[in-house]
Amino acid sequence: MVKRLQDILDKDSFVAVGLMSGTSMDGIDAALVEMPAGEDLSRLELVTFVTVPYPDELKSSLRDIAFGEQCTAEDIAVMHTSVATAFAGAFHSVCRQAGVETVDFIGSHGQTVAHVPPRGDGMTLIAGTLQMGPPGMIAALTGVTTIGDFRAADIALGGQGAPLAPYVDFLLRRSKTQDRIILNIGGIANLTYLPKNCSLGEVIAFDTGPGNMIVDELYRVLYPKEGSYEKLSELVAEGKPSQSLVDTFLGLTFFEHTPPKSAGHHEFGGRFAWEFLSKAEAEGLKREDILASAVSLTTRSIDAALRDFVRPAGDIDEVLVTGGGSRNPTMLSELRAWLDPVVVDTIEKLGVPPEAKEAVDFAVLARETLLAHRNVIHVATGASRAAILGTIALGS
Repeated sequence: MVKRLQDILDKDSFVAVGLMSGTSMDGIDAALVEMPAGEDLSRLELVTFVTVPYPDELKSSLRDIAFGEQCTAEDIAVMHTSVATAFAGAFHSVCRQAGVETVDFIGSHGQTVAHVPPRGDGMTLIAGTLQMGPPGMIAALTGVTTIGDFRAADIALGGQGAPLAPYVDFLLRRSKTQDRIILNIGGIANLTYLPKNCSLGEVIAFDTGPGNMIVDELYRVLYPKEGSYEKLSELVAEGKPSQSLVDTFLGLTFFEHTPPKSAGHHEFGGRFAWEFLSKAEAEGLKREDILASAVSLTTRSIDAALRDFVRPAGDIDEVLVTGGGSRNPTMLSELRAWLDPVVVDTIEKLGVPPEAKEAVDFAVLARETLLAHRNVIHVATGASRAAILGTIALGS
């Protein structure tokens, strides 16, 4: 039978699964969480977390679409189904590992393959965003009520549709004593500034630029026989970055634009990586130097974003890093050097595994949708007003 929304809303606490796949397109993060239905989210508990890699063929097809390779409407239609099936599989995997048979709802980000935010320079007047894996399909495949398609309403109201995590950062991660940055280094890097004891209106959040997207693409091209990314950190550590090369790309207009701003494959995807590689080879850089330069672009652009758009608003006591970049020792070391004396640590300091953070966030965003809470910081996205984001698809 169909589980009525009221049956879920009558509960004192929820068991939910958050599903997330980022711009790196490596696979699906699935987090099973228990959380209260009331205002106090301090009792939220991450029960189990898994990452399920995409099958090679699906990953390759997603990359082709995102990086602008030729595809048809039929290709995109089939991809929706393939991604939904993979997301449903990740849901079942995390439930099996947790030994849980009953879940109240799923919060799914889907797989972004296109993100075209509005521009402040008038170049893009009508924005758009496309996430594969519709919530209706996931609900049908799992039997569980699924909330997804979070970005669409914000885009419709003139917003960037991103970043979405800052709302959850505000709910779960602000401090009474620390002026805190939550820095996510995924494919794209983005930050949330949480002044101590801040109100929602005091939060600053935006995409700073590339995270791991460029270095991952360069590694794939420069070391095609290596396959996995296990050696990437080691190779980056062996390289010496070209600061002149990094300076060239830091002059791009994206870095100069004041927030709200967001980015995706259009800004820092395959075309950007090839341009970076071409200029690096023209300088005669070795392969490991090229990788090190890409990491330097990430860390220096983060430092510049803090300098230009955060520090004028207040002090920074600590930066807590999440996402794949939190596992790159060279990236963390460079951040500590650029941001000294600010403390740079990982989000594990708050008891959250970096890999699980965004999946947890989408479980919380789904909770807020069901409770009819406006679940976005619209001044960060640039939307005309805050909205209740997310489409609800009933399970059975």
